[in-house]
Formats: sequence, C-alpha cells, structure tokens
Amino acid sequence: MNSSGNQPLLDMVKACVHSVMFVATGVFTYVIAVTVRGSPHLRRNAHYLLLLQHCICLTGFNATGGVLHGLRALRLPVARLACWILFDLQVVMARGLVFTLTLMCVCTCLSVRCPLRYEALVCTLYRWVIFVMWTLALINPVVFTALACAQHPWRYVISPDVECSTVLEGKACIISALLLLFLMVLLIFSSYILIYLEGHRAGHFSQSNSKGRRTILIHMLQISLHIFPSFIIISRVHQVLVVAVITFLIFSISQFLSPVVYGLRCKQLNEELPRFFPRCFNERMALEPGASVEHRGSTGTVTSTSGGVSSTRTSHSTGTVTVHMSDGERDDENKRHIGNHEESTE
Repeated sequence: MNSSGNQPLLDMVKACVHSVMFVATGVFTYVIAVTVRGSPHLRRNAHYLLLLQHCICLTGFNATGGVLHGLRALRLPVARLACWILFDLQVVMARGLVFTLTLMCVCTCLSVRCPLRYEALVCTLYRWVIFVMWTLALINPVVFTALACAQHPWRYVISPDVECSTVLEGKACIISALLLLFLMVLLIFSSYILIYLEGHRAGHFSQSNSKGRRTILIHMLQISLHIFPSFIIISRVHQVLVVAVITFLIFSISQFLSPVVYGLRCKQLNEELPRFFPRCFNERMALEPGASVEHRGSTGTVTSTSGGVSSTRTSHSTGTVTVHMSDGERDDENKRHIGNHEESTE
C-alpha cells in the first residue's frame, strides 16, 4: 500500500511534526536573532547574517507546512488560490533553506582559501548574491502559479478545494526543482572538498588535531540528512506510509539540527550568548513592579520589597555587594543608629 491511500493520516503526521518544529525552531531563531542583532561584531559577519536568514526560512517553512497539512488533514474547504499561494510560500522557504546553507558553505570556503580578499568580496557581492538567491527562490513558484491562473477560469481558481491541491506537481516544475537542488548540492560538496584540501595542505587535519576533521564530518552528515530526503520528497516517489513518515522525520530532524550545527557550535556566537541574556534578564528583574533603580556616578542601587522582606543591592564597577534585611532586623538597625546618635550628642 502506498502513502496515497493514507494521505489524510500522513498529512496529520506532517502537520503535527511541523507544529512542534515551528515552536522549536522559533526558539532557535529568537536566540540567534537577538544575539546577532545585539552584537555589532556578529552583525558584520556574512556567515551569521546568512545563519539568521536560514533560521527565519526554517521557521517560516514549518509554519506554512503546519497550516497547509492541517488544512489537508481536516479537509477544510479553502479557496484553491489560497492553497496555491500557501504551498508557494512553503516552497520559497524551503529553497531559502538550501540557498542559505549553500552560501554559508561558500563563505566558509572563501574565508579559508582567500583570507586576504574575503572581506572585500563579501562587502562587494553580498547584497547582489542575496538578491539573486531570493529571485531564484521566487521565480519557479510565481511563474507556474501565474500560468495556472491564466489557463483556468477565475471561478475555478477561487472555488473551494478540500484537498488543498497545488500547481507545482507537473514534470517541468519537478525537474527544474531537482536540477536547482543538484546545483546547490554540487556547490556545497565542492566547498567542503576545497576546505579539506586547504586544511590538509596547511597541516590542520593532522593526527594530533582531530577537531577540524570531526567538524567536517558533522557538517557533511547534517547536510546529507537534509539534502537526500529532499530529493525523495521533491521527486514525488511513491512510498509506503511507514517509509514516507521516516523520510519526513529524518528531513525534519536534520532541519532542526541546522541552527545547532551552524550556529550554537560556533565559538564567536557562544561567546556572545552569555553577554546578552544575563543582561536582558537583569534588566527585566530591575524593572519589575516594586523595584526602584538609582544611579549615582559609577554606583547603582536596586531596592526591591516583596513579602515583607527588603533587599538592597549596591553595584560598583569592581563588584557587587548584596545585603538582605528583614523588617525586624531593619528596626533593630534603626534603633542602634538612633542610640549611637544620642550618645554622640551627649
């Protein structure tokens, strides 16, 4: 039995997986976005800008996928044009994933092979490359959707469709998508081959330094799990339900690992993460109701009262002193100060 006989069940599984992945990848996107945007050093690095776009595409892909497969699983009557546009958005996000992944590999290759000219190349070509990338991502869905709208009556285009079909199922569309994906895979693997050759020539992949080789293997494994299921999904190969679900899960897990492999394992990003989030947390705590902040020169004092307990924090440029006093201790301290004052006046 192929998956077409169990299409509603497969759509329900895909909708659930997309929804979970949307939440997970949304967290990664937020973490990387606030860190990159909050650091001028990372904001000038093309690799992290591409990583941010990659995470945005990943979140958008799962969001549109969850809505699309949810509509298909529930058999809701939605306008056919709305389904076409929704699937087009998912395809654009999917191609953005592959394009940004490819460009990150190419940037790494250029930084290794041409370290002296890398900054000049990035400053000159970055915006043009991004423009070409999104143009290539949009051209296929836009062209085939426009042709479908021109070939069918308008009443058919806006009529309800419980199956939520698409116009990107023809042979020409599938072949063009496969060719574009094959070109991206060729660029990715060529970049890693050049990186490995340069590292081997410079002696970075010696027996005593296995970190570089391990990084290459991790990246190649993640890309393989991301790319090869894509060929199966795009080519519309008929599969039994279990195989279709396993293929989709491998594809989804590899997408989830992309921000980890290409972001959270990067040393520069890991160094910036602790700088942002503790500061954000402290600012939120300082602005809670019942808290007051005073700044006098280089000294800051935060005083908060909760549940009858007074807490005073005095921060200096060289350290932090924290004193906690209950209401009884505070009264005793005040009486002690008054007694000392009376003795001194006598």
